[in-house]
Amino acid sequence: MSVQNSLCRFVKACLLTTLTLALSACGSVQLAYNYAPNLIAYRMNGYFNLDEKQQVALDQELAAFSTWHEENALPQYTKLLNQWAKRVASDQPYEATEILALQETVEQQLQIMGTRASAQLAPLMMTLGPQQLRQLQSKLDDSNKDYFSDYLNNADSPKAIKKQHSRVVSRFEDWLGTLSPAQQKILTTVSDARKSMLTRWDAERKLRQTALITVLSEHRQGNLAQAQTSLHTYLKSLNQYREPVLNAQRDALRLEWAQATADILNSATPAQKIFLHKKLVGYAQDFVALTPKRIAQAQEK
Repeated sequence: MSVQNSLCRFVKACLLTTLTLALSACGSVQLAYNYAPNLIAYRMNGYFNLDEKQQVALDQELAAFSTWHEENALPQYTKLLNQWAKRVASDQPYEATEILALQETVEQQLQIMGTRASAQLAPLMMTLGPQQLRQLQSKLDDSNKDYFSDYLNNADSPKAIKKQHSRVVSRFEDWLGTLSPAQQKILTTVSDARKSMLTRWDAERKLRQTALITVLSEHRQGNLAQAQTSLHTYLKSLNQYREPVLNAQRDALRLEWAQATADILNSATPAQKIFLHKKLVGYAQDFVALTPKRIAQAQEK
């Protein structure tokens, strides 16, 4: 996992649609959410080798962000999840435009959190030294080697293709249960069509890494307000692509996946709809349990 993903992982906190794999691995939203600050602190220390003062500062900032997130964001997640659960119970067909609108709703929530996270992390960003930035670059280089090994090395081999198919299918099966061969075919067809873009995704990763290093380097011992603005701009920019061809095709690429998602949802069996509905409602209930004010209200009863 790259450092920008680590940062965004906490910025996104526990926003359901962007933490599917992490939450599924933990088996519990509450467990994953409560452990997130420790996990992010651990990963950031691994990337930067933070000194004791920086570690204390990071812990304080993550705690402050968590408190804000619990009070301001979790109720909104609960509302959205319950809305999506009701939609799943409807017989109305899905359109790609509806999937894109849902994605836009998610991204709006991320922008709100990005603004807050920038304020929390900028003070720490300003204390990073040259050696810490060199360590970060070394970690990014290692991450790029892993990406090459996982996605680009022998990308046309049957083994590599099978592995990529398994990745994309498993993400949907986390939400719907076992997919039918026809549903799997929808996903693998899109995946295969994008195989030629893997080198461009590699370039995109490296461009984002360079932008992150630049932001961190420019604001060492600088102006706090400017550091917050730059970090927020960087996090916001992750919604776009820096690689020219990818950026030019951004809307088409999104529409392609949105249509595939709509096709799968429209072909969902009753059992798959029940599976998805149960999962959405279950996550909504977990978010309710994580909201401090609601916990306090429950204890008063």
